[in-house]
Amino acid sequence: MKKILVVLIALLFVAGVAVWYMVSFRMDSMIQGQIEQAASISLGTRVSVGEVTTDIKGGSLTVSNVTVANPPGFNNETAFVLNGIEAVVDYSNFDIKRVVIDKPEIVVEEMGGETNFTRMLAELQKRSSGPASEPSEEGKPEPVITIHHFRMNGSRAAFESASLDHYSDLKVDTIELKDIKGTPAEVTEIVANKIVGEISKAAAVELLKAKASEKLENIFGKDKG
Repeated sequence: MKKILVVLIALLFVAGVAVWYMVSFRMDSMIQGQIEQAASISLGTRVSVGEVTTDIKGGSLTVSNVTVANPPGFNNETAFVLNGIEAVVDYSNFDIKRVVIDKPEIVVEEMGGETNFTRMLAELQKRSSGPASEPSEEGKPEPVITIHHFRMNGSRAAFESASLDHYSDLKVDTIELKDIKGTPAEVTEIVANKIVGEISKAAAVELLKAKASEKLENIFGKDKG
């Protein structure tokens, strides 16, 4: 009887470890894969995620080292890096109370009259106007998630224009969205559209300044100072 009890306890322990592993690691891996896939398709460039950590009991989600590669043809390897994304999550119903991105590293690069961010924005808009996404490989409908409050804190970006010989800082204002709802891919598109769109607007203003400065230099000559 004691042997049977010991075996039963051992089996329960193994089952508990297996459930913990599936919830902790398989969920982390699944979310990481969904972010990488949805963002890469939306932006038309490679997006990689360093790590995803879920805490079901504490109701939190942390995503670190999200790297967005530059579209083909640009000099820099990456367009921007999100070092940390913090979220408050109700895992029972895919309800995300809050998502905060702090201190993103952004490099806006101009080449041939367009920037890396306008290129990504065009890709996003092309995808948004295209046919609806196909069902998942398993044939099951994707979960619908809600983000009640999204915020990317204000930051500074590097602006580079080799053709205009112009290099400067660029201020990106705080970006906020509320009550975003849809599949992971749809929510990714909405957030990406907002971020990339706002950075593109700021870059367009800086590009106009650079062109105006170049015209003045051509008229009055470059300051030899």
